Amino acid sequence: MIKRNTVQKMKIMEYLMSTKSHPTAEAVYAEVSKDIPTISLSTVYRNLNTMAEEGEIIKFEVGNEAHYDADISFHHHVYCKVCKCVFDLHDKEIADYITDNAKIPNFKVESTNLIFVGKCCDCILSEETMQSMQLAADEITAD
Repeated sequence: MIKRNTVQKMKIMEYLMSTKSHPTAEAVYAEVSKDIPTISLSTVYRNLNTMAEEGEIIKFEVGNEAHYDADISFHHHVYCKVCKCVFDLHDKEIADYITDNAKIPNFKVESTNLIFVGKCCDCILSEETMQSMQLAADEITAD
């Protein structure tokens, strides 16, 4: 099969390479449609899925949504369940440890694809600030 490099595909890749936000297809569509108003969401999905199947980009599921990443170098992802942001984690030691120490019967681990789920420091700080404000408000109303 002949691989086509359409204008749509090039604009999608251009956008993915310009961002570290790990966008969903809908977010890619919102950005690319600014340059190509006639592009459809189904065209964006089709191109993203083809690009992922061909190894041009990474597709991964987190928070019940597919996210896309143009950085195909070896890395993992960190997902904040509060603000929904996805960050890159370039730490080969973690993957090497798991690959070397995984004890799965009748199976040899050759690679890993990890997604760490938790809260980013901004969301933790925001929660702590909100808790402090609530405590201060409670003290004022108690007086």
